[in-house]
Amino acid sequence: MLFRQLYSTISAHDAYCGRYTNKSKTWLSRNNFTHLSDLDAFYNDPTGDGLLAPKSERMEYLLNAPGACQAQQFLVVYVHSAVAHHSRRQAVRSTWGNVTRWSTPGAAVTLCFVLGRPANDTDHQQRALVDEQAKRGDIVQLDFVDSYHNMTLKAVGALQWLNDYCNSTRSATQH
Repeated sequence: MLFRQLYSTISAHDAYCGRYTNKSKTWLSRNNFTHLSDLDAFYNDPTGDGLLAPKSERMEYLLNAPGACQAQQFLVVYVHSAVAHHSRRQAVRSTWGNVTRWSTPGAAVTLCFVLGRPANDTDHQQRALVDEQAKRGDIVQLDFVDSYHNMTLKAVGALQWLNDYCNSTRSATQH
C-alpha cells in the first residue's frame, strides 16, 4: 500500500513538474504498465512467470516501537539518528518533533528515530538506548553497524518498519 501511495505521489509530482516525458511514457507502455496495478504486479513478480522473486533479507529489530502507529494514523515522521546523539533526539522531541502539538483525535502524528547498533558495541551506549526506548517508546534500532556508509541500510530499514507496523498511515516523511 505504501509503495502504491509513493508511486502515485511521484507520478503526480513528475506530471505536474513536466518531468513525465515521452521517454517515461514509452518505457511504461513498452513494459505494459498501463495501470498502477500493473506496476504493483511487476514489483511483486518482476519475471512475470508467476513465480515470486526471492525476497531479500529482512533486517532484524534490536529495539522496536510496534505500537507507535495508531488506527487513524495521518503522518509518521522518521528521523535518522545515531546511538550517541541522545541530546539531539531530546532537542527534536522538545521542539518541532513534539507530536502532541500536531496530532488531533482523528489524525495522529507519530515521531520515531531510526538507528543502527553502535560500531564499538559498548554496553553503556546500548543500555542508555534501551532506557531511552523504555521511557520514550519512539526508537527503532536495526541490526547493522550505524555508520555514515550504512545510510542506505538505515533508509531501507525505516521503510521496512513503516511497512511492518504503519502500513495504513496516510503519509510518511523522513527528516
